[in-house]
Amino acid sequence: MFKDVKVFRDDELMKYNYKIDDGLLLFSIDNINNKQYDNLKIIYDENIYQIQLNDDIKYDNLKAGEILISLEKNTTSFSFRANINYKFFIKTVYKFINKFIDKDTLIQEIDIFLKSSIGVKYKNELAKLLTEIENKNVSIEELLLETNDEQSRIIDLLLNNELFITLESQMNAQDLMLLITYYISAPMIPKIEQETFNDLVNSAIKYDHSLENVWRLGMNYDCKNYNYDLLDKFFVNSKDSWYLAEYISGINQVNQEKIVNMVIQTKDKEFIKKLLSDNFIQSTLEEKYKEDLKKALVNEEN
Repeated sequence: MFKDVKVFRDDELMKYNYKIDDGLLLFSIDNINNKQYDNLKIIYDENIYQIQLNDDIKYDNLKAGEILISLEKNTTSFSFRANINYKFFIKTVYKFINKFIDKDTLIQEIDIFLKSSIGVKYKNELAKLLTEIENKNVSIEELLLETNDEQSRIIDLLLNNELFITLESQMNAQDLMLLITYYISAPMIPKIEQETFNDLVNSAIKYDHSLENVWRLGMNYDCKNYNYDLLDKFFVNSKDSWYLAEYISGINQVNQEKIVNMVIQTKDKEFIKKLLSDNFIQSTLEEKYKEDLKKALVNEEN
């Protein structure tokens, strides 16, 4: 269920158990069999979870959403707690409307939220929503009149739920950016104005994992009539050939001619050389734009 909380030992994805304990999520890992000093890495959605470790645990905060744990020799088990915020509920709804989870998982996650420290405040609203989702206390006549499309019925319930609308309105640009960019793309994304889209891009630029997050925004809103000038400028100025190639190849609305002209305008010989020698870029660019880069490099070297 918790794909947005992962624990790795080297490259091995560790299995864990979880339960709600005093309003917090308690994660526990058994059978570690650590004979030497070793590390665990917790990767989590920092937009939702606040990880709590015991005072005697040695750890380092890496980038946002990443914690490196130093285990003591002969450690056989490990546990940690996580506090969740209101965006757990928002993300659960987002996952369901995009068909990333099914009805049963939706019910399980809403129940977890209801039992959490933050969710107990909305006990009545959440209990009512669960009843509506599960069709409890509904007459046979009402069931017969229901739409045959169960997915659509529940989506309508969720998106028109007063608690969901209230909590969603509390999200700022960073919150929304992290929700959207948790996924490479989704069929049902928030409908926003160009100004809000720019705010999301600027938030991603200022945040950890900026290249990945800006690219994911581009992927999610591709061909939906948004101006991508901020993204064009960011990827050219980043001078990261791999992400520039991903941007050009993966996003349909990107104009190769515009990007190549922007690269040429940097007058950066090393950057142009790097692009000309990058197999990914070379397999992505149209032939005429490769030639433009070659001519620009000759001009810069003369």
